[in-house]
Amino acid sequence: MKSIYTSQKDMLEICQDGDKYFLRYPTFNITMPEVVQEIPKEAADSYMSGEHTGKELMNYADYGFWKSKKQYTQDESDKLFIEDHPSFILKNPENSRCLFTAEEFRQIVTQAIVSELEPSELNAIGIVDSHLELLLVDPVGWEEEIEAVHLEILQEKINNYIHFLESKQYVERYGDKFDKKVIHITFQYSPSDNGLAFLAAVQKVLQNSDMSLKVELPDDDIFSDKENISEDSNHPNQDQEKLSKERYLQIKKEYKMRLVLVIVLFVLLSILSIVLIVNSNRIIPLGATAMATVVPFNQFFLVPLWQEKKAIEEVHPEWKALSTSVVKVPSDESDKKIFPFIASVLALFFTFSMLYRPVKENPKIPTIEEIKNIPKIDSNYIPKSKKSSNSEPTSTTTTSDLNETSSTEESTQSQTSSKESQNYPYHISGMELRGSLIKHLKISMRNGRMNKI
Repeated sequence: MKSIYTSQKDMLEICQDGDKYFLRYPTFNITMPEVVQEIPKEAADSYMSGEHTGKELMNYADYGFWKSKKQYTQDESDKLFIEDHPSFILKNPENSRCLFTAEEFRQIVTQAIVSELEPSELNAIGIVDSHLELLLVDPVGWEEEIEAVHLEILQEKINNYIHFLESKQYVERYGDKFDKKVIHITFQYSPSDNGLAFLAAVQKVLQNSDMSLKVELPDDDIFSDKENISEDSNHPNQDQEKLSKERYLQIKKEYKMRLVLVIVLFVLLSILSIVLIVNSNRIIPLGATAMATVVPFNQFFLVPLWQEKKAIEEVHPEWKALSTSVVKVPSDESDKKIFPFIASVLALFFTFSMLYRPVKENPKIPTIEEIKNIPKIDSNYIPKSKKSSNSEPTSTTTTSDLNETSSTEESTQSQTSSKESQNYPYHISGMELRGSLIKHLKISMRNGRMNKI
């Protein structure tokens, strides 16, 4: 039987023996470390082509038929999601435990903790104060449901560290002239009482050797081999579920705040666009500015939070109804959005100011009806000044010829003025005054000449 396909992600292997195909996958069970089941060639081809997942292939090997995603219940969907992403079970093992049998739960918890702790790997090694120090990082919580598995894998990793020191695998690179060798364990979450008891036992074992144990807890307190690690430690246990819930509420609140800012940007963009369109201005540069400001703000500041929030809600759907009124978002997280938002608003207003040109209002053209309704001016209108000038008696002269001449000129001028009034129906007071003055001067000049004669 030879292997024809191996999947590290699904942790399974497809083998072929002649015309028969077999599915192999580990169970992390001492009594039955792996499962080998015969499957049809069509099922193997369907999985290798990507039509079905590894879990669906295992279900097919157990039940003999495929199960589509539409047939899954909510619990089954949650179960498949956790199986595809084992580390999620560490976030809330209490709620996830009901989805699995005891054996399945232990298997997936083991898989998750192994991926986090990596017992066969050495996290870091170095020389500190003339002694060799090996760093061991433990990022896993200490919930009751996973505590036993956690201790087993942690013990396995510490044993590998001790074996590394005892076999002197470090000599080739660092030499062997050290005052002591220290295993420095850093915990992300405070160990439970059983965890502290386990560390005290390890410390006791190492007392008679050149190795020592140094433990660093989350509150930065460090216990070395000269101090006692016991069950009476004053460090309280960290509740991982509460931390996860608080983080979710912070994400949810920050998401709402950023969503409001995105809506404000889109509303502002819409208003500015409408103003430009109404005034027949160019709008394409404003759209380009929006593509460079509003769209990236939405993509890089809102979408990642939405995705993170959605992933947590898939595991904890009951958290959707939680209120965020009492949650405070860290200042370094909330300040990330302020500068990009202000820069986006300023960019939009600057582009708008460069493009906006108000429409000029054209004078109103009168209609035919309005022209017909314009009041007419009487062309026979005679100014009062002219009437008075015509009514004034002519200057007395000593001879009859002067009277006849003046009367003839007056009649001629009156005829001329009447013609002018007919040709110019509009009355201008300034022109009337000027005409009266000229007429008066002419009469005065003639009278003066006659007097000389």
